Amino acid sequence: MPFQKLARAEEIPPGKTLFVHVGAAPVILANWAGRIYAFHGICPHRHNPLEGARMWDHLLTCPWHQFQYDVRTGENHYPRNVYPADYPRLQEQLDPLKSYAVELRDGEVWVDLE
Repeated sequence: MPFQKLARAEEIPPGKTLFVHVGAAPVILANWAGRIYAFHGICPHRHNPLEGARMWDHLLTCPWHQFQYDVRTGENHYPRNVYPADYPRLQEQLDPLKSYAVELRDGEVWVDLE
């Protein structure tokens, strides 16, 4: 699937998110420090939508269970940063967010959902 226009950059101020649907696919857009990131809009922890997710610094916080993901990488930050690595049930809950390539074109946010 080629890049698709999902929003205008001005709709996502720094430190904010925007939840959109492309057909049936949910996407969460996040602006950290002026750079737009795009992810599959479902939290991998319990498969809830990320609509209403908030940014705190470079972390995207799921509104359901407060799991946090680093928008620069998609990797889980919380609870990974507080539980021991050998806690058996933890590892099965730490999948990263699926990220998508983003291009800014004349103030528009274009995302490749492949």
